[in-house]
Amino acid sequence: MKEENWHLEEGMAESMKLTVSEGQTARYLGSGKSEILGTPALVALMEAVAQRIVEQGIPPEYESIGTGIELRHDAMTPVGAEVEIRAVLQRIEGKELSFEISASDASGTIAKGHHKRIVSRTAILKRLLRKKG
Repeated sequence: MKEENWHLEEGMAESMKLTVSEGQTARYLGSGKSEILGTPALVALMEAVAQRIVEQGIPPEYESIGTGIELRHDAMTPVGAEVEIRAVLQRIEGKELSFEISASDASGTIAKGHHKRIVSRTAILKRLLRKKG
C-alpha cells in the first residue's frame, strides 16, 4: 500500500542528457574492448534517472534501492556522442516501484528495459545492514 506521505504517481518521468566520456566506455569498465558506452555505465545512469523520480516523491527519512533490471542494449554509442536517458514510473505496488527505462542517441533508441526499486525507511535499511556486518 502506498504510504500517505509519498508523492509518487504512475506516469512520473525524468530524463537527463550527457556526453559519453572515456570513463563510461566498455574498455575502461572492463566489459569489452571498444571505446563505446559500456552497458555497466548505462545501467548506472538508468538507475540514477529512476532514483531522481523517487527522490521527488518520498520524505527524507526514506530511500530506495534497486532490486532488478532487465535491459536490451542494442546499439553502440561512441565517446563524445550525446545520450539521453529516460525513466518513467509505470507502476506502484506497495513499496515496489516499476520503471520503463530507455536511452537514445542521435541515431535513435540504443537501449530499453525495465527497472524495479523498493522504498523503505532509511533506519530499517541500516538496521538490516548491521545484521549482515
